Amino acid sequence: MVLNKLLEMQEVGTETNVSSELIHTIIAQVKQWRGDSDEIFLLDTDAVPTTNAAWPVVTFNVELATFMSDVVSKSSSVLSSDEWDFLLCSLVAWFQTVQAASLSLLHSPCFMCLITVVSRLLHRITVCVQNVVPPQLDAYPSSLISEWQDVFSISAFEMAVPLFVSLASAALSASSLMVSAVIFHFHLQYLSIIYVSVLVTV
Repeated sequence: MVLNKLLEMQEVGTETNVSSELIHTIIAQVKQWRGDSDEIFLLDTDAVPTTNAAWPVVTFNVELATFMSDVVSKSSSVLSSDEWDFLLCSLVAWFQTVQAASLSLLHSPCFMCLITVVSRLLHRITVCVQNVVPPQLDAYPSSLISEWQDVFSISAFEMAVPLFVSLASAALSASSLMVSAVIFHFHLQYLSIIYVSVLVTV
């Protein structure tokens, strides 16, 4: 996505060149797409694509999670209460989809990308709510911290941590050295993101 590239060019904590109106418009469009074409969203679904022809669906979700992650890290204060709810619900729903997927599917490179970007989204939301929001309470929804701590973070971490344990165990028993190395690369990224997030919540 072009917008993701624009966001990537901005340093964390600096004013983004992407206007708040554009961010609002994109999120509204994504929400409309979900209402019109729910099948392209891998949010709390058992219908995970398993053929090569269906991988564009996974790629779309990877780009969407990347967009959300960059917005949270660089433009979080522009998000409304409804937009935060959409991001947090999407985060948990993605983990529910991943949790329901078969272990063999989780080892596919494309799906590993989804796991990694969703984990990064979890990390960035955690850092934002714990470190960025408290000093700027007036710029964020009043219920954001309590909803994150009481509902969303519990749901997300209850799925994220066991998922990593399962993936790491499978990587250790991989018969192919090359497959094991690729899996380990993704799992290392995943572990570092989850580990830092857990530390932040302590």
